[in-house]
Amino acid sequence: MRDYNHKPYSISVFLPAYNEEENIERAVRSTVEVLRDISDDWEVLVVNDASNDRTGEIAEALVKEIPGVRVIHHPKNTRLGGALRTGFANSTKELVFYTDADNPIDMNDLKRVVPMMDEADFVTGYRLNREEPLKRKVYSRCYNWLIRLMFGLKVRDVNFSFKLVKREVLNKAKLRSLGSFIDAELLIEARKHGFCIKEVGVRYYPRTKGVSTLASPSVIFKILDELWTYYRHYYRDFSGNA
Repeated sequence: MRDYNHKPYSISVFLPAYNEEENIERAVRSTVEVLRDISDDWEVLVVNDASNDRTGEIAEALVKEIPGVRVIHHPKNTRLGGALRTGFANSTKELVFYTDADNPIDMNDLKRVVPMMDEADFVTGYRLNREEPLKRKVYSRCYNWLIRLMFGLKVRDVNFSFKLVKREVLNKAKLRSLGSFIDAELLIEARKHGFCIKEVGVRYYPRTKGVSTLASPSVIFKILDELWTYYRHYYRDFSGNA
């Protein structure tokens, strides 16, 4: 029985996954458990980004076991931006939520965030704790500062993988990024089109299994390249004509 009152939204949750064989089953099962409590119309989508471990195999087994779970396999790795674009494009419900497949959050936090969509179009999370290496903390602070400086986007944790959006936002936003800049691009696009963005603090759980590549030099250079491209070709012209 539900213990809160809110509009009964339909919800898609998608999980971009690359070599997450040690994490994907727990991620899917915890998501399904929460969704069953908060909606009668839900789906879970695993975007297997050309993993070369057992991620796809495990996801397919879950599809056979749990109605409402789907998986899309990329034939080649498209990095975070490509995986997110696939997830957004193939989600079918009124609300779309994404988080990483390495279990960085307690999915129960979704129960208190969904009711916020009665007054917001986009809810983005920020970490209440930063249990991560110093180098990554510095990268994150500098990046958030740069996004605020260039785009005036006052969001505390741009790239945190806790984002819940209405379908209208996705219909308006033009997402071009292939790398990790896509998180910022989605937020900037939402603000450009006048959507209401709210923030919520959530506890962050560092990865305990598998290896993250999101702070590698190649990923950082790609973010900066896409940031500058977006600013020069898309954002600046829009701002000048606004």
